[in-house]
Amino acid sequence: MELVTLALALFVSACSKSEIKSPASSTEASMVSALPTSVNKTVLLQLVNDIRKKGCKCGDTYYGAAPAVSWNDKLATAAYSHSVDMYKNKFFSHVAPDGSNGGVRIKRVGYPWMAYGENIATGYKTEKEVVQGWIESPGHCKNIMNKLYKEMGVARYGNYWTQEFGTR
Repeated sequence: MELVTLALALFVSACSKSEIKSPASSTEASMVSALPTSVNKTVLLQLVNDIRKKGCKCGDTYYGAAPAVSWNDKLATAAYSHSVDMYKNKFFSHVAPDGSNGGVRIKRVGYPWMAYGENIATGYKTEKEVVQGWIESPGHCKNIMNKLYKEMGVARYGNYWTQEFGTR
């Protein structure tokens, strides 16, 4: 198995990064020719909200149940643009070549955030795999369990995934 970096930015107060193992082999990572650009938002919402409903241990910290998040198309649009940008410009980071971060990207699509968080991933083929990967990473899990967030949007381009959380 190849190590693939996942990163998280929780821009309410600070930014942190973590690394986790991805299920993607080098062969799987190179099979991006089809460039799937859509995600199943119903599945993603169910996966994330099931975890939030039960509570979750993120690393050494247990987070109790959190209210469900709802889907937001503006957050999904910002997520999509970042996934496309990472793919086309061959980078993997919360900071794009133009210097923008998640807060700038979601503001650009007209989402007036008071709090936001961003998870990114690469090397996963399905919604279930990427959410499981985020849950197994303490920082990403913390973002998923953050009670401040009321809405989310997720997008994928190639094997690059972006998940945006927000509160207006």
